[in-house]
Amino acid sequence: MVRLAVLFAFGAAFAAGPPPLEITGYSIFFDRQKEGYRSSSAAAELRGDKLVLVFQKASDDEAGLFPMVAETYDWGRAWSNPERWLPGYFTGRPQEFLTLSPFGPTSRGTSLVAGYRTLKAVRDGKYREDVRWRPGELLIGRMPKGSAGYAMRRYPAGTFLGEQFVAPGLMLPGGRIVLTLWGAKRQGDNWQAGVLLSDDDGAGWRYRVVGPPCPREMRDDPEMPVGFNEQTLFAAGGNTLVSLLRARAKLGRIPDSPRDTWFFRSESRDGGETWSAPEPTNLAGTGAPSSGITLPDGSLVMAARIPYSRSVYKLAVPGAFGLHIVRSFDLGRTWRTEHILDKGPDGRVFDNHYNAMNGQFLPLSGAEWIYLFGEFRHKEDVHRTLAVRLRFSEAKR
Repeated sequence: MVRLAVLFAFGAAFAAGPPPLEITGYSIFFDRQKEGYRSSSAAAELRGDKLVLVFQKASDDEAGLFPMVAETYDWGRAWSNPERWLPGYFTGRPQEFLTLSPFGPTSRGTSLVAGYRTLKAVRDGKYREDVRWRPGELLIGRMPKGSAGYAMRRYPAGTFLGEQFVAPGLMLPGGRIVLTLWGAKRQGDNWQAGVLLSDDDGAGWRYRVVGPPCPREMRDDPEMPVGFNEQTLFAAGGNTLVSLLRARAKLGRIPDSPRDTWFFRSESRDGGETWSAPEPTNLAGTGAPSSGITLPDGSLVMAARIPYSRSVYKLAVPGAFGLHIVRSFDLGRTWRTEHILDKGPDGRVFDNHYNAMNGQFLPLSGAEWIYLFGEFRHKEDVHRTLAVRLRFSEAKR
């Protein structure tokens, strides 16, 4: 039996209680590791009845990795044989890392792909040296409805930033597309986080800063960059967007937990063109998706890894880690726990901070979603994709 530890961490509930977000299923979604396919990092796109899953081993840009693809028409009960995805874009150079994520379709039916290639990837035993500066080219492709393949455009290092770590974000009702992007602008700078905006169905992009680079004094090690990097975007109605930013080191550190930081929040009232100064929230952790859920009642939902700290949240299994599903009723300023998943679907405890990796919400209807996330158990070499099914009870089904 999988234990779902439910706690309400922040403040009193509404008088009658807010409409619940229920977990209605939890399962292994994709597991082909016995055949050599590691899927602790995955992204998916729904194209009608077909779900396209692009996956690879989760890593900090490990040399030699490239994306694989498998397809299903029945939500994972049967899969096509995995194969390399867009193999022509992987050169096979010893120091290369390539990641690509499907995204879409857009309001015009266009499928997109967003990713990046680092020319100096992370090597075994050279992590601290290699992650200081990872310049690379940004890759964005378009496949209009009815086309047979992607038309890929390459943006060299320095086009938007020097390091260009991109991830899918939001498709807005008016047709605007929003991607997340982070990295250092120049070697030696701290990281910044921003968005790429497109108003022409992904043909052209412009960069806007969300989390600016912080002073060098925020570093613990003067040689190691820190700052804002990964972020989760929410469409909050009209032209309002909310970004939940991951902060690093002294920028957002929790005083009694040196390895953990608070998430920061920024808001845009003009569809991502300008953003408010980031401010800390009461949510700790990392490993969040690039976009979250806005429920029919206006509340926001996201998922993140449980932090290292054993005291920030009340844990049913004190030594466990896992997935922290949280909800905000004030556009991301404060968050409360909805569910904690401290075990895998097979009942094994998540005993390491990295067991639950960054995920993705896929809509099933106006009231139901599936959250896909990677299970990564380094010691046992477990790399597979899990699925949590969520339902908003008050909405009509």
